[in-house]
Amino acid sequence: MSVLRKIEKHFKGNTSEKILKKLRDGGADIGKNVVIYTPDTVDIDDSRPYLLSIGDYTKITRGTVILTHDYSLSVLRRVYGEWIGEGAYTKIGKNCFIGANSIILMGAQIGDNVVVGAGSVVHGSVPDNVVIAGNPAKIICTLDDYHKKRTERTKIEAVKCAQRFFDVYGRLPKPNDLNGFKFLFTPRDEKVVNDYGIVFQCTGDETSEVIDEFYKTEPIWKDFDDFLKDSGLTK
Repeated sequence: MSVLRKIEKHFKGNTSEKILKKLRDGGADIGKNVVIYTPDTVDIDDSRPYLLSIGDYTKITRGTVILTHDYSLSVLRRVYGEWIGEGAYTKIGKNCFIGANSIILMGAQIGDNVVVGAGSVVHGSVPDNVVIAGNPAKIICTLDDYHKKRTERTKIEAVKCAQRFFDVYGRLPKPNDLNGFKFLFTPRDEKVVNDYGIVFQCTGDETSEVIDEFYKTEPIWKDFDDFLKDSGLTK
């Protein structure tokens, strides 16, 4: 059997729940509502599960590698004749997002509310409430700064998305066609939410909490017609 066939056989049938259960059964400290997206592509070190902790509501995306050991010390053993131990407690805090193809190295300590940019290589300690990226991963900005930046950027993205929809389909989008931007243009009124066909899809989060918080905020546009007008699209 080829190496590729062995890999495919090993990963076939993996689900987020299956992987997390195996880790919990082995002693890993896995919080509630942890989600592994595209689990067949994710490699979480299960050689010593008791050395791993992942906090509540953390999302792990495709291609991520999380390690609790480092067998590169085998090189030293062959050169110096010594068997030097390896293995360290690796922790990912609560409500973190691990971007695609990131590598969390043995012993990394990631705080709560941390966004790890795609392709990052993380080692050492990372404080709470920051965005990190790179190889080695470094702090890019605080979570507050990221929130401000993304809030402004998402307005532009929503407008361009609506314009692109019109260009592709030749008709004005409906509110549920832009469901990803629903918070921006939906009045905080249950009837309007239902009329707009808005669906709250909250994978890995408490949907009830997301909905409750939704009604405590204000939309950027007063309604969908106002959003279309601002996008240069009118009925």
